[in-house]
Amino acid sequence: MGLRNWIFTVAPDEAILRLDQLVAQHTGLSRREAREALKLGGVQVAQRRVRVASRTAAPGTEVRVAVDDSLGEPPDFELDVVFEDAWLLVLNKPAGLPTQGTQASDRHDLMALLARQRSSQRLILCHRLDQGTSGLLVLAKDPKANLGPSFQERALRKLYLARTTVPVPEGDLSAPIGRLRLAKPARFGCSGDLIDPKPSLTRVRSATSEEVGDLAPGCWSVCELCTGRTHQIRVHLASLGTPILGDGLYGGEPSDQLWLHAWRMELVHPVTEAPLYLEAPPLRFRRP
Repeated sequence: MGLRNWIFTVAPDEAILRLDQLVAQHTGLSRREAREALKLGGVQVAQRRVRVASRTAAPGTEVRVAVDDSLGEPPDFELDVVFEDAWLLVLNKPAGLPTQGTQASDRHDLMALLARQRSSQRLILCHRLDQGTSGLLVLAKDPKANLGPSFQERALRKLYLARTTVPVPEGDLSAPIGRLRLAKPARFGCSGDLIDPKPSLTRVRSATSEEVGDLAPGCWSVCELCTGRTHQIRVHLASLGTPILGDGLYGGEPSDQLWLHAWRMELVHPVTEAPLYLEAPPLRFRRP
């Protein structure tokens, strides 16, 4: 059944109920299923995840419940390390793995996996990648190495590979991007009834045969992300009528994967000040 969501407000006569009882009553889930949703972090009370089944909620409190039947067991595999020193950890994130917790779980994502594998480290996420996007993801091991401000101030260079069904015109895409009001599922756009549109810049050129010669044939573009808006490359390419292959949210042709990869990054090390040139080969796109 995939993802299911419920939102309800606690009535005065429900304030005595345990949270697992309350969730079961409003969703049709069994008490056992309600406790499992709580365990996974799929229940939010007043916008905070709650796991304690015996807890109660005051009248008027908003409760959100999310259950994803496709989750399975929490992931348990070794992540591909591209670069690591005393200050930074750079990973090649696999496609399909959320960077952070989702509505239904905060145990099935990359940060949760790292917390289990590197429990002695307090890793700081410097930026995010969409669930379907693979490639370079930077984390800091110390606040002194937090590159978050550098991402916000555009003090580094990020290149993505994107495959489309028709060629993308080369040039600068500078249309502002904002959330589309009332869109379900939530998505962003460059036109229409936008909420808080922000300046955005993506530079696009066609990939060379040397860059993508060993990848599945198609229309490949190199996209330089000059700002960091949500879904920026996906939205900008879709605005040209050239959505990314597999990007159903923005009108892309159907595929078993999203053909977008965070490929290369150039930056100055935040502590040592040494130049770093990072690359994550797009192995999932290689010819069979």
